[in-house]
Amino acid sequence: MSFRTLFVSALAAFALGLSSVSVFAQQAALSADLQQQVQQAVTDGNAAAISQLAANNPAQAVQIAQAAASAAQGLVATNPVAAANIASAAATIVSAPAVIAANPAACAQVVATTSQVASAPAVMAAAPAVCAQIAATSAQVAATPSVIAAAPVVAAQTAAAANTTASNASVVAAAPTVAAQASASVNTITTNPTVVAAAPAIVAAIPVASSTPTPSVASPAANPVSNNQNTPVTQNTPVVDPSVTTSVSPAGG
Repeated sequence: MSFRTLFVSALAAFALGLSSVSVFAQQAALSADLQQQVQQAVTDGNAAAISQLAANNPAQAVQIAQAAASAAQGLVATNPVAAANIASAAATIVSAPAVIAANPAACAQVVATTSQVASAPAVMAAAPAVCAQIAATSAQVAATPSVIAAAPVVAAQTAAAANTTASNASVVAAAPTVAAQASASVNTITTNPTVVAAAPAIVAAIPVASSTPTPSVASPAANPVSNNQNTPVTQNTPVVDPSVTTSVSPAGG
C-alpha cells in the first residue's frame, strides 16, 4: 500500500472520528427495544434482520442503519465477513430515496462508516464482492446532491474510503463491474465544486480517475465470480456473503 493511500485513509478516518459525536447523538433517539434488536441481529450476524427492522420501522430507519454501521466497525477485527454483511445492510437502508430525503446528513454519516468498514484490509480479504457493493452503494449515496449539500466533508471521506476499496486488486477481481460503479461515483464526488471547496486536502489525496478499474479485466471463465457483480447499485437488497448463516431466531425475540 502506497504512502499516498495510507495518508488519505488516515485523513479520512481522522475526520470521520471528529464527526462521530453527531452520529451517536442521533442514535440516542433509537428506542431501547430497537437497540436491543439491532444488537441481537449484529451478534447473530443476521444482516437480513437489520434490513427487516428498518422496513418495519421506517421512521427510524436511519437510526437503525447508524447503529448497525457502528456495530459493524466493532466486528472488523474479529469477524470481518459479518462486518461486511452488516455494513452492506446499513448502506442499503440509507440508499432509499425517501430515507435520504428525510435526513441527508445522517445518511452521509452512515455511508462514511460503512465505506470505512469496506476499506479495512481484513474485510476486503474476507468478503471482496460484498465490499465492492458497500463501496458502490456508499459512494452513490454520498454523491447524491442533497447529501453533498448537507455534508460535503463527509461525502469526501466516503469517496476516499470507497476509492481504496474500488482500487483493491481482490475487490476488482471479485466484482469488476461494481468496483467500476464505485469509482464512477467517487469521481462524481471529487469533481463536485462544493466538495472540493469544503475538503480540498481529502480530494487532492484521492488518486486520479485514470486508475479506475474496468469491467473487462478478465473473462468469466478465467475469473468466476458471483452474479452479484452485475447487480445495479440501486437495488434494495444488500449483498450478503453466503458463508454467514442468517438462520436465527427473530431479532428481539
